[in-house]
Amino acid sequence: MAARRASTPRLAALLASCLLLAACGPDVAEDAPEAPSAAAAVEAAAEANGSYFTVVVTLSEAAARLLATERLGLQVEAEWFGYPTVAAQQRRVAGTEDPWLGLHRERRELEGAGRVRFRSPAFDPDRLALVEQGRPHLLVTVSAGEDAADAGGDALLDCGTFQDRLAVAVRDGVAIDCRLAAE
Repeated sequence: MAARRASTPRLAALLASCLLLAACGPDVAEDAPEAPSAAAAVEAAAEANGSYFTVVVTLSEAAARLLATERLGLQVEAEWFGYPTVAAQQRRVAGTEDPWLGLHRERRELEGAGRVRFRSPAFDPDRLALVEQGRPHLLVTVSAGEDAADAGGDALLDCGTFQDRLAVAVRDGVAIDCRLAAE
C-alpha cells in the first residue's frame, strides 16, 4: 500500500509533464500535412493484424415470427474493400476502375437474432498499397434465407447495413436491426 501511495505523486508529475510538453509543442502550419496520430497508428496495426469484430443482429417481433414460421435463417455477409488510389487508377491496375476494390468476402449464417464473429483476414500488402491510405473499409449486410436474393428473401426484411472503416467495426462492433419490409 505504501508503494502505491509513493507512485501516485510520480504518476501525477509525469502526466503534468506530458500535458506541458503537448501544450508547448511546435505550431503546425495549416496547410502542412498532418503527421499520423497515435490513434491512426493503432488503427493501422489492428487492421494489419487481422482483428476480430462482432456483428449483433436484432429482429423486430414481427420479423422474428415470420422467420420462425417460414423456417428461414439469416445471412450475414462481410465485405472488406478499399477505395482505389488515384495513382493505381492512373496506372489502370485491374480492379481499380470500379468505385471500390474488393479485398475479401465472407458469409455467416444465423437461425435468428444473434451474434456473429468475424476475423479480418491478413491482407496482401501489394493489394493494400492500391487502397487509399492502405486502410480497408467494411460493408456488412444481412438478408433472409439461404439464397436470399434468389428466393426473394431481400424483399421480406428491411435490414440496416454497416459501412465504415474496419477499425471502427473492430473498436465499436457492428449492430444491425432488421424489420419486416412492410413494417
